[in-house]
Amino acid sequence: MGIRSRLSLLTALLALAAPPAWGWGSSCKFTADRSGEVAVEGATVVEIFALAGDLRISGGADDAKVTAEGEACSSREDMLSVIDVTVRRDGDRIQVLAEMPDISGETERRWKDEYATLDLEIELPSNMSVIVHDSSGDLRVHRVAGAEVSDSSGDIELEDIDGPVVIPRDSSGEIMMSRVGDVVIQVDSSGEIRIEEASSVTIANDTSGDIVLEDIAGDVLIGNDSSGRISVRNVRGSFLVENDTSGGIRYSNVDGSVSLPEDRHGAN
Repeated sequence: MGIRSRLSLLTALLALAAPPAWGWGSSCKFTADRSGEVAVEGATVVEIFALAGDLRISGGADDAKVTAEGEACSSREDMLSVIDVTVRRDGDRIQVLAEMPDISGETERRWKDEYATLDLEIELPSNMSVIVHDSSGDLRVHRVAGAEVSDSSGDIELEDIDGPVVIPRDSSGEIMMSRVGDVVIQVDSSGEIRIEEASSVTIANDTSGDIVLEDIAGDVLIGNDSSGRISVRNVRGSFLVENDTSGGIRYSNVDGSVSLPEDRHGAN
C-alpha cells in the first residue's frame, strides 16, 4: 500500500470508536508487538506517517539506526494481523509508515464499535530532524534537531528541540513546548498553546484557546487570534499582535517594542 492509500484511510479510521482508556499500558482486546529498524547511512530527516494511536519520538545515543517499536491494538483478531509498521529508506530520508486495516468501504452496522490503533515509540539520532503526519492520539517529540508536525487531533508536546519547530496545521488538542528553537504555527484550530523557552514565536492564525508564552529570546508575532486570552512574559525581542477578536491581552517584561490592535491598547 502506498503513502497516498495510507493517508486516504484517515477519515475512516477517525470514525472508528476508540477503545476505552486506550493508551500506553492500557488494556485492549487483542494486542501484538510491532517493530522495525533501518540504518541511518547519511540520512538527516525521518518522515513519519502515523494514524490512530499515541506517538513518541525521541533522539537517542545510537547514531547508526532509526528504530520503531509499538503495540498494535484492535477489537478483532483478524484486523490485528493487518496492523504493522514499516521503516525504510526513501532517497535521502528515512520513512516510518503505519499500516492499518482498510475499512473505508465498510458501511454495515457491525463496524460501528470496531477500533484499531498502533501506539509507536520511535528512536532516532538526536542530530536528525523529523517530519510528522499524525491523525489522532497524543504526540510527544523530544531531543531532536528540528520538527515539523501536522496533527488532526490529540495533544502535542515538544521538548528540547535544538532547531526550528513548524506546525503547518493542528486541528484540535493542546500544544505544549519547552526549550525549542524558532517556532512557527501556521494554523491552530482549537486548544491551548503554551510555549516556554523558545528562540522566537510566530503564530499566524489561532482560532480558539489561550496562548501562553514565556521566556522568549527573540520576537513574538501573533497574526490573528479569534478567541482566548493572550499572556506573554519575559520577551527579549518585540511583541506584535496584528488582530485579536476576543479575549484579553496581558504582557510583562518585553524588552523590544509592543504593537497591539487599536482597541487592545492598555490591556497589559
